[in-house]
Amino acid sequence: MTLRSCELGDRVRAAAAAGFDGIGLRVDDYLRARSQGWTDEEMRDLLAVHGLRVSEVELLRSWGRPDEAARREEDLVFHIAAVFGARSVNAGLPDIEAEVDLAPEYARLCRRAEEAGVVVPLEFMPYGAIPSLERALDLVERAGRPSAGLLIDTWHCHRTGLGAADIAALAPDAVLSVQICDTRPEPHPDPRHEARHLRLLPGEGTADIHGVLRALLPSRRLESVAVEVMSDELDAMDGASVAQQARVALDKALAGGGWTR
Repeated sequence: MTLRSCELGDRVRAAAAAGFDGIGLRVDDYLRARSQGWTDEEMRDLLAVHGLRVSEVELLRSWGRPDEAARREEDLVFHIAAVFGARSVNAGLPDIEAEVDLAPEYARLCRRAEEAGVVVPLEFMPYGAIPSLERALDLVERAGRPSAGLLIDTWHCHRTGLGAADIAALAPDAVLSVQICDTRPEPHPDPRHEARHLRLLPGEGTADIHGVLRALLPSRRLESVAVEVMSDELDAMDGASVAQQARVALDKALAGGGWTR
């Protein structure tokens, strides 16, 4: 979502020029491209020409609501993953309260994911139906599925009061995906607004990104490590410039956390 305002072709070219090996793909990205006339085959060819893969599909966001609209969303997300060979379909519940027992529903998602050959990283956020690491970890453990695991987002970690020690306490196989960005010194009164409009590039804020990344070094099941900076300021800038800045910031963050890219 760092280049969420870019059209698909511009986004792919910017990511490739900046040296990334993959992009995340939102449902909205896919639907917009289709509405502009792109076929699945043309999108796959575009990625292949630029040496990119789709590393994760965002976001299963309604699975805690037992209705037909939620099931249609699932069908679309799994279709996108199949089209592009993505290994991860991310799940969270940012906008709704739980209407059902989430553990059986998450286990159901995981069973479907296993049939499709993908995993389902579960994201906690300081709002919505999964507001804490503890809640997400409980759902993962109760699901008891091989495709279940955690998505660790450094913004969500910082804004829910988690530190490197909390991440280090996780089992080495607990985390499937990592999304990296930074936080402003003072929280916004509306955490949803801040999360979707006011994030910073890694290294520009106050989150302990290096500590979290060092804590994740023993992780054994990581499918995706990405930079995700939802920012109105970046949305207004040239996509190629943003991609270059994001690449530099990500490489510095990974190096500071003891990772080699």
